Amino acid sequence: MANILVLDDEKGMRQFLEIMLEKDGHNPTTAESEKEAIKLIKDNMYDLVISDLRLKEGNGISFLNQLSEISPSTYFIIITAYASLDTSLKAIKLGAFDYILKPFKIEVLRKQIDAALEKKRLIEENIYLRERLNKDQDLDKIIFENEKMKEIYKTAVKAAKSESTILINGESGTGKEMFAKLIHNHSFRKEKPFIAFNCGSLNENLLESELFGHVRGAFTGAKSNKDGLFTVADEGTIFLDEIAETSNNFQVKLLRVIQENKIKPVGSNNIREVDVRIIAASNKDLKKEMEAGNFRKDLFYRLNVIPISLPPLRERKDDIPYLATYFLENFSNGKKELSDEAVNLLMNYDFPGNIRELENMMERVSVLSTNKIIKKEDFSFLNVSAAGRDFKNEKGIKPLEEIENSYIKKAIEFFDGNKSKAAEALDVSRSYIYKKLKEMN
Repeated sequence: MANILVLDDEKGMRQFLEIMLEKDGHNPTTAESEKEAIKLIKDNMYDLVISDLRLKEGNGISFLNQLSEISPSTYFIIITAYASLDTSLKAIKLGAFDYILKPFKIEVLRKQIDAALEKKRLIEENIYLRERLNKDQDLDKIIFENEKMKEIYKTAVKAAKSESTILINGESGTGKEMFAKLIHNHSFRKEKPFIAFNCGSLNENLLESELFGHVRGAFTGAKSNKDGLFTVADEGTIFLDEIAETSNNFQVKLLRVIQENKIKPVGSNNIREVDVRIIAASNKDLKKEMEAGNFRKDLFYRLNVIPISLPPLRERKDDIPYLATYFLENFSNGKKELSDEAVNLLMNYDFPGNIRELENMMERVSVLSTNKIIKKEDFSFLNVSAAGRDFKNEKGIKPLEEIENSYIKKAIEFFDGNKSKAAEALDVSRSYIYKKLKEMN
């Protein structure tokens, strides 16, 4: 199924194409003016646009020029009359996939649509394969098997196709910057800069200078004009980590940037327009910070358009074996591996430092252990409680003894402490009930 935008000022033609595309299994959207179509293109991802050449408001050539700048990966088919054939050929030179002459046969249009989508698929597949061959271009190095993480990943990729601001919440070390990069790399801005910045690392004045830039003489030490990171990230994405650590004054200025897409360098009277997608992150609950008066409500609602909450590693323990193996293979160049006992030990550790702590831990054992098989003893620096519990139980599989003890307790509670009735209901002897109670203290 492809997302297809139909641009035509004739209502009948829009409805006809919409019905035809839906019948063919596609997801069509319609627009009656160039202005409406441009807004849709900016807010959504389309595989193909089918547009009439002549429109009451605007025209197909003008729209094609804008489309090629906003969404160059979207294919374009022109519908035209014989009198506009020369212009249609011009559209082909500008990047349109093909044109179809009025009146047209449905099957001819269907063939053109199929051909355009097939070509787009092949090109994207080739690009993907080239990126996979180049490790530096491998965009998705997020390791997970956890079901909750799969849903979060889907949300992030879907959010990437929009221009909305995104707020990522999660404890330190949960991979917030990794997800910000993922979103950028799946967005229309992926060919433009991705700039990551920790807002908690500088005081207010230096923070403004770093992000918005400054002019010579703006403050002591400002010996020359300097572009801020918003200027560097123009047309790309800026990731503002630890946004909760900023002052109220800075939050006002950031809000203005989001609302107006304009920045004012420190010490300058000039306003500069910027086109930057903002992804913010915090290890604090910004909603609680807002309610406590520590974070501006208006900025919170501007940032929290699409919220993404990353769980700590202790809540996705089924990912630990995959992450640990991945890190160990990287640090040892594939020369070392984990024993089952070592994996079991890791599964029983809560990882207060989350994925970052696990990564550092695997680097440590990779360097210090002389064994090819990393054993439980190589993690002697860990303070692990309940060691030895089978990590498979983290997936919800409980030992039979635990289930049996739970049923005995419930039966006794149901019969108000009458152990004879509980034994009868469970079809066991009363002595067995006493024995189990003694074992459970």
